[in-house]
Amino acid sequence: MLQLQWYKSNKMKKSIVKNKIAMAAAVLLSAAILAGSAHADTNAVLATLVTPASPEDTTTIDQRLAARKIAYKDQLPSDQNASIAAKCTLAQTALADIKTKDVKAAAIRLEAYSALAKRLSYLVDNLSSQGVDATALLNAQNKFVISLNTYIVDAGNYKAAIDDAVNVDCKKDPAGFRASLLETRKLRTLLATDVASAKSNLSSLRKAASDERQLLIKNPGKVTAGTVGTVGTRPKQ
Repeated sequence: MLQLQWYKSNKMKKSIVKNKIAMAAAVLLSAAILAGSAHADTNAVLATLVTPASPEDTTTIDQRLAARKIAYKDQLPSDQNASIAAKCTLAQTALADIKTKDVKAAAIRLEAYSALAKRLSYLVDNLSSQGVDATALLNAQNKFVISLNTYIVDAGNYKAAIDDAVNVDCKKDPAGFRASLLETRKLRTLLATDVASAKSNLSSLRKAASDERQLLIKNPGKVTAGTVGTVGTRPKQ
């Protein structure tokens, strides 16, 4: 029987990340108020956020299945095809339910992450416009955006893999189904790592924002040396 329990163990992690996002947003908003209310242009780091995409946008399911069967050929013994074909329909039903829940959770997480990145961009730009050296905060923002980009790319690949596992005619192509299931499991592990990285970077963001907040409280209106630069990279699609 194909095992799908790997999904359940990640529910608590999602809840923890959402709480961390909420706390970080509160700190950033407090710092932004102290930084001033003048309008600021979106900085270059925020501009490096990748647009959510999926391999489904540029390839066919047949192409993706063929590529996965090559990648996982050592884990696709032909003597298991008959057994997989006999059970895969029930497995696809379970996967469809997981897919529905994951799509909703991913949308919530991405919206929260993007909103936090925009709040931070507003804060950094306002500090820069007042002459405050926000380099440390910008660096923290850059690391967060990089981790967010990695999450976005991996989430797109995960969506394609689970979509294919659900949609493939598994009785006719049991190897394609199993390869897609293996890819789904691998990408779910990667996403867990991505979320852990984002969580760590959120902690760094909170500290950097808190430091700037304390600086502004102790030295209101003080101009410090330095300017905010622009950094940021996009992971390969």
